[in-house]
Amino acid sequence: MAELLAPAGSLDTVRAAIDAGADAIYLGGKGFNARKFAHNLSDEEMAQAVRIAHLMGVKIYVTVNILVADTELSDLTVYLKKLDDLSVDGIIVQDLAVAEIARRVVPNLPLHGSTQMTVSDLNGVRFLERLGFTQVVLARELPLSEIRYICAHAHAAIEVFIHGASCMAYSGQCLMSSFIGGRSGNRGACAQPCRLPYQLYDGDDPLTGEASYILSLKDLNSSSKIYELLSAGVSSLKIEGRMKGCGYVRTVVGAYRSLLDSWHQPATEQKHCLREAEEQLKQSFNRTYQADFLKDHLGRHTITAGIPGNRVPNTGGGDPGLTRHIPVYGHVDCTDQGNLRLTLWDEDGHTAEAVSSFQPERATRRPATRDWVKGQLERLGDTCFTLADASVWNESHMIPASILNELRRQAADRLEEDILSGYDRPSAGKAETDTTFVRAASIADTAPCITVRCDSPARAEAALRAGAGRIIYGGETYDHHFVTAEEWKRVSALTVSYGRELWAATPRVLWPRQVAAVRTELRLAVEAGISGIYAGNMGIFPLLESEGLSLPCSADWSLNIFNNQSAQAYIHVGCSELTLSPELTLRQIGRIIRQVPVSIEVLAEGRLEMMITEFCQAAACLSKEGKGHCNGACSGRHLSLEDRHGMHFPVVTDPFCRNHILNNRDLDMAPYYKDLRAAHISRLRIEGRGRSADWVSVQTARYVRLWEGRETMLLGKEDQHVTRGHFFHGII
Repeated sequence: MAELLAPAGSLDTVRAAIDAGADAIYLGGKGFNARKFAHNLSDEEMAQAVRIAHLMGVKIYVTVNILVADTELSDLTVYLKKLDDLSVDGIIVQDLAVAEIARRVVPNLPLHGSTQMTVSDLNGVRFLERLGFTQVVLARELPLSEIRYICAHAHAAIEVFIHGASCMAYSGQCLMSSFIGGRSGNRGACAQPCRLPYQLYDGDDPLTGEASYILSLKDLNSSSKIYELLSAGVSSLKIEGRMKGCGYVRTVVGAYRSLLDSWHQPATEQKHCLREAEEQLKQSFNRTYQADFLKDHLGRHTITAGIPGNRVPNTGGGDPGLTRHIPVYGHVDCTDQGNLRLTLWDEDGHTAEAVSSFQPERATRRPATRDWVKGQLERLGDTCFTLADASVWNESHMIPASILNELRRQAADRLEEDILSGYDRPSAGKAETDTTFVRAASIADTAPCITVRCDSPARAEAALRAGAGRIIYGGETYDHHFVTAEEWKRVSALTVSYGRELWAATPRVLWPRQVAAVRTELRLAVEAGISGIYAGNMGIFPLLESEGLSLPCSADWSLNIFNNQSAQAYIHVGCSELTLSPELTLRQIGRIIRQVPVSIEVLAEGRLEMMITEFCQAAACLSKEGKGHCNGACSGRHLSLEDRHGMHFPVVTDPFCRNHILNNRDLDMAPYYKDLRAAHISRLRIEGRGRSADWVSVQTARYVRLWEGRETMLLGKEDQHVTRGHFFHGII
């Protein structure tokens, strides 16, 4: 049976989750977790949570699921050791640096892949398995068919979100909050700009009547799909809600507990249970419900559109008390020496006894009868036990209540310790000795140059003519097309004629059903003579290994390399160069460069991607049938989202019909090129997809002149139409 994984943001919600029937609970400490502004648990509260949960046979997973700065790595090491000492059952991880350090200092602590890792295919799971992960949560966007395929072929336990709030963007791939307001979702501080109103435009023409909540997904409710998820082989069913109260946790966990318990019941009983669960879930906080991603049917009905608030009265805090108890049995007798003894045991065979120096004698009045003894032993107070029955060896003796009460306290404490000592923490996975996926036949040329990412031969030619040293091509184009063999050959011939490099990009998100298309494109690119490959997601590495490709590989920015340890992790995987996270400051970039032996690339110019979404705005707003049945509703349009300040964020569609929401302002670091060179950055990337060939030519020529020292640039008044990103201003 799959585990029911419940959220908790406080000790009270831990108790509520246990009481409602959770098999496991995930929670965060005061640092290193993706709910920065939640209450979270102190070290003392976490110790209590682990003790209470383990007594009840419930697991505790701790979220260590943010990107970690280099300056925080020593504190992280201390924190991981503390979690290991507390015997938590696993840590949920986004940053590979956390995994690297954990394997060194707490090798017996199980590693779970966070939703922030954007794992959406079997190759992504296999990548983490090789690194020692034992459980992996899949992206919320996957339909049942893809989940079923992954479960059937994975060795790690597969975890799936089944209920609660959902982000519009693929988790771990959203920079919108970060670049608009400096609060990063990758650091646990998302300001949720997706919950604000927007209006969809085609050029200057509005396509929606007025601003509405078209980036706000309805809450996930998988109750109607729970039996299919169980049949698919999902190991862990996860409920969102670490910032919600006891009432929410108790209601939602209880509803799904009843569904899981009815799994082997007759169909009539299952239908009855489902009706009750659905009624129960209506009473918890929600933005109305959907299960559209599981059904693979996305449309206008998937988003709230109207006010994205709670649709039911707040259920309040609820009773935080723990009413779920362990039944125990008690027996009072005497030792061979005549001393009074109490023995307690539970139904799993745990036993404890306490012995007093008191020696009972026959009573002249008020003997200790079985009923009296039972009444005294029932006073188990705030322990996790409830007395099922009690017996006494002889009902004719006198026993002082104070003596028996002390024996009860001692025996209960010892029984708790016996249960805890027998608790079996899950085994940690073992990272394979060889985690190298890419074995390059030659190391990439590390000569400094300007790199340009393009998605048309005309843009590539414009960049090359202007002096670009490398072209990145393929992967996710912004004009909805896969790159053909003829196109690869044409772009390759152009780069050869200019004596420059051509590298192939790969998607940030990849489903099992889409692997064949990427495999085909890579083969075409290799046949055309590419010099290397950029890995856009973790699943690309096993894919390259299975293809037997021996080309240099760069970990792309979407892998969120934020510190020197995660950089080292991708070097161990086989990367001969890295593209760092665009959320890093220039100072942080310099620190990483000084500590790694490979060349480093950063994004310096162009429109950065704020979100990548499975939900398609054009299909939802312009087609009654929604995504997959829209007849190319996005074709020939210049879509954008207008926010409440009148700012327009371009929306483009890739070959897999995913939307990419771009920043409203170009990143422009040309005025600071000397600072970039001083940091010893090897390559500056210009993002040229979807731009005119003239724009690509002008920007490339500008950076090449600066890079080669043929032009200087005086700093003037800051241009309010561009952004410097996070190069000088860090993120929360």
